[in-house]
Amino acid sequence: MKCTVGGHSGGRDLIHALRIAYDGTRYAGWQRQENAPTVQQALEEALERLLGEKVAVVGAGRTDAGVHADGQVASFPLSRAFPASGLVHGTNHHLPAHVRIVAAAPAPERFHARRSAAAKVYRYRCLEARRVAPERAPFVLAVAAGLDWEAIERATLALPGRHDFSAFASAGGAPGPTERTLFAAGWRREGDERVLRVVGEGFLRGMVRALVGTLLEVGHGRRSVAEFAALLRGGGRDAAGATAPPHGLALERVDYPARDAPLW
Repeated sequence: MKCTVGGHSGGRDLIHALRIAYDGTRYAGWQRQENAPTVQQALEEALERLLGEKVAVVGAGRTDAGVHADGQVASFPLSRAFPASGLVHGTNHHLPAHVRIVAAAPAPERFHARRSAAAKVYRYRCLEARRVAPERAPFVLAVAAGLDWEAIERATLALPGRHDFSAFASAGGAPGPTERTLFAAGWRREGDERVLRVVGEGFLRGMVRALVGTLLEVGHGRRSVAEFAALLRGGGRDAAGATAPPHGLALERVDYPARDAPLW
């Protein structure tokens, strides 16, 4: 029994789930593309080498080029059960070093990594510095010293709730409604970094990076807290600020209702 496009087929296939971490620097995003390396492609090829059969995985989040993950989740059907430890170690053996399976587990028959998700947590890391140490540079955005972080944090308070995020949606995203619900959003000091975490039911393409870029404009004094809040009522992409670079962003975690969750 094979996968259908964009989802899992029915029948007697057993659904398996993977939790994946990756450095997205070398990849053109999660989703398979014709002429560019992607995380999905690397994962499917590794699974096919391990299992000896064609595999099509579904990811919870379609991260863009250069975006990282600590807790991406993927699901796929197999015609037989496969031990979780074997999936972890066997797949990692065939994967490039910058993509790792962190955990594997069987999942309920109805489980679908993207459609079953209740919430996703994205993290964006900033550091006030002219230069970032080489080992951190691929994962942290260097920002100017002297930003008004109090204004940035006040603007961020407007994010939780249901809003029209069309002003923060990249061109080329999937057509459809542009309203999304965010459950939480806030900045924290973590060592010498300023870290934004955003928790939501779903996100438009490029949305978190556009939010970060616009919040940084608030910190520079280029727009007010009230002007930022007004953007949450909708508007064209050119109404909001620049899109922040991808390397500061990571998909940190995906949450599922207990009844649908993999048996990690």
